[in-house]
Amino acid sequence: MRSLWAKLNLAWAFLLHFLKRPFQHQGYQAFRDNYRDDRLVPLSHVDKNWLMRFSRCLNCGICDTACPALGTTTREQFPGPSYLVTTLSRSTPDFWAAGIDLSHCEGCRLCESVCPNQVPVKEALEFIEAKALETTRGAA
Repeated sequence: MRSLWAKLNLAWAFLLHFLKRPFQHQGYQAFRDNYRDDRLVPLSHVDKNWLMRFSRCLNCGICDTACPALGTTTREQFPGPSYLVTTLSRSTPDFWAAGIDLSHCEGCRLCESVCPNQVPVKEALEFIEAKALETTRGAA
């Protein structure tokens, strides 16, 4: 008898779920609005795959030795490819606040050519710029 009652209760909850669904207008947008003030943006499946590729960085620093931008700028202006890729794979939402000028990257990809794990540094910088733009746009 208990089993029957439990199954009827579950069936009723299932039915109510689908009856209420057309009347729930906010859903995903309400979910995103809750996180907008924290500048958190959803990550797509593609974004998650990119983050996995960036997380292959061991932070060995070899890319920093090959980066021509580090010879002409200070670490405060441009901390170097190893810092950006390592930090990106661990703390995505805060890049908008870092104030790092990513235009110092010359796009030469020398850092990628010396990387033992073939981390796509240029794509990482483009990813950072896109997510920073998305978070500042989302919080406005």
